[in-house]
Amino acid sequence: MLSLLPWLLLLVLSVAVVVLAVRIRRLEEKLAPLRQRADEAFAELQHYRSLLQHVMESLQDAVLLVTAEGTVTSANPAAMRLLGEGLLGQTLLQRTLCYDLNLLLTRCVQTQRAQHAEVRFNHPAPRTVFVRILPLPTHPHAAESAYLVVLTDISELRRLEQVRRDFVANVSHELRTPLASIRATAEALLDTPPADVDTQRRFLNTIVQQTARLTRMTEDLLVLAQAEARPIPQAQEVNLHAVVRSLLEQLRSQAEEAEVSVTADIPEDFTVCAQRDHLEQVLWNLMDNAIKYNRRGGQVHVQAHKTIDGSEIVVEDTGIGIPNEHLDRIFERFYRVDKARSRAKGGTGLGLSIVKHLVEAHGGRVWVESELNVGSRFGFVLPDSRTESAENAIAS
Repeated sequence: MLSLLPWLLLLVLSVAVVVLAVRIRRLEEKLAPLRQRADEAFAELQHYRSLLQHVMESLQDAVLLVTAEGTVTSANPAAMRLLGEGLLGQTLLQRTLCYDLNLLLTRCVQTQRAQHAEVRFNHPAPRTVFVRILPLPTHPHAAESAYLVVLTDISELRRLEQVRRDFVANVSHELRTPLASIRATAEALLDTPPADVDTQRRFLNTIVQQTARLTRMTEDLLVLAQAEARPIPQAQEVNLHAVVRSLLEQLRSQAEEAEVSVTADIPEDFTVCAQRDHLEQVLWNLMDNAIKYNRRGGQVHVQAHKTIDGSEIVVEDTGIGIPNEHLDRIFERFYRVDKARSRAKGGTGLGLSIVKHLVEAHGGRVWVESELNVGSRFGFVLPDSRTESAENAIAS
């Protein structure tokens, strides 16, 4: 009997193993669908995580996740571009030095309501941004709450609005002066005795001059509006030597009256890719300014040469020059270094702005170098190929 005990134990153990194996197999069969659903859920989670990352990377707005203290825990590439690298782990206040932004976050934390406002910060670079801060729902056992911060850079929009306001103010001011002169002269003319022909003629000449000034301003505004629309000009090969020679002839009497010598050094076969009328207007404005703001016995020299970027044309003078603090704004509409002198010369304040926009409409660029009481060098570069001009104009 004792000899059969090990065999009985072995038999019982074998039966138990078989039963356990059957149960395990049945359990695996039951778990298989759950495992499949878990795999599918994990794959779907990975898909949405990848999609979310792609969306965050594609957003133009800066998006950040921050703690209640403002510490950045996550940021998309746009946030890195706006606020700089090494953003994670720093607070918004440390990175922007903007107390208005920090106050907005504090208000959101205290009220647990979305906050939004337009703020200005100067670090790491001057920016005007529209801020939206929203509290995010978190798990009851989460270590800390999280807040979504969205920063929209509206610096360029505000700059354009300021340009528009300045433009309207400048146009109003520039139109008011000749209109006031015309009205005053016309009223004086009405009070002039019919027999006083000389006085009447003097008043009429004043009206004609101011009307001509208004006409020039209107024409310049129309040209500027067309240039700012950035149409692709019908560029073609233009002989620069012939264009400059024609302009020298047209400006001869003005140069002689100002006692300024105007010369050009351009090969006879030098060609540029441009719309001829636009090219003539650009050169006329630069050469006309070089004569107007020169000194008695001064010189104006026009030259051109080929560069890796295309054709570079330079108008150099020995005039009064431009103070360094004005160089960055010299191509703005209605901007004048010496307002009284410019108006006395009959300028509208739009000439250099027209130059800039016409050149850029060709896909080129314009530049200036100047030294006070020494002279100025205005230059522009035009691409040599029509295709390149069009591509550059679109890109700019």
